[in-house]
Amino acid sequence: MTSSQARSWWDEYNGNLFSAVENGWRGYVPLLSGDMCDLLADVDNVFAVTGADTPGWPNPYKDGQVPNEEAYERVTDPEKFLIVVARAQAWTKVLLDRGWAREASETRWAFRPLDAGGAGTILAPTAAGAVPLVLTTHTPVDSEHIFTVTVAAGDPAVSLASIPDCGCDACDRGSTELIKDMDQWVLSVVDGSLEVHLTEHDYSVRTSFINQAGDVRSIDEPTSFRAAPWPPKWRSRLLDAPGHDSGDIGSDSGA
Repeated sequence: MTSSQARSWWDEYNGNLFSAVENGWRGYVPLLSGDMCDLLADVDNVFAVTGADTPGWPNPYKDGQVPNEEAYERVTDPEKFLIVVARAQAWTKVLLDRGWAREASETRWAFRPLDAGGAGTILAPTAAGAVPLVLTTHTPVDSEHIFTVTVAAGDPAVSLASIPDCGCDACDRGSTELIKDMDQWVLSVVDGSLEVHLTEHDYSVRTSFINQAGDVRSIDEPTSFRAAPWPPKWRSRLLDAPGHDSGDIGSDSGA
């Protein structure tokens, strides 16, 4: 089952926000705009081709089951994580086809991916103030490793997320969550709703979906930036407030 065969995560996101407001919630998290939903739908349409041989799977713990201890040491099907590579390929095609970026050959790094090596796709936006997107595919070195994609942004580039961050059976939350994670990170770069501060000792990252900070080691160089949108005449989403994670509001725990 691919994401196009079920209700999309962005429809769930907007629907959950509407439901929260109807039930008396007084917070504020912006809806995904029509333009954003159209962009995500385009990616999904291309993904139907790039992901034709990488079927999705449900969350094995959606009904409240708790993984046993052995599941933390087990990777039953490492090949299934090729689905994140297929999603990255879909994003790349859509962004290039829309003329919002060109493919570049080299990137400088401020904070490298945790996994060494990998095949990187570097998309350099044409809009002033927009920051490059780097999608690096890491191929398993042996049967105990999985396919992952690192999402990075900036020039010099800062590694933002590894998807998935763990491939063990216990951490499996289904393919929809992996696709949503990648989409939200890439959308934040393209949308211009991304702020990054990296020093020799710590970092902070804000998007409209997440606010995270922590310690770092072994950076190449400090950097800070606030991204601008890739598309012309595009209104970026508001950044998440410090100390708050808006992603919880629009999530579907049963995905």
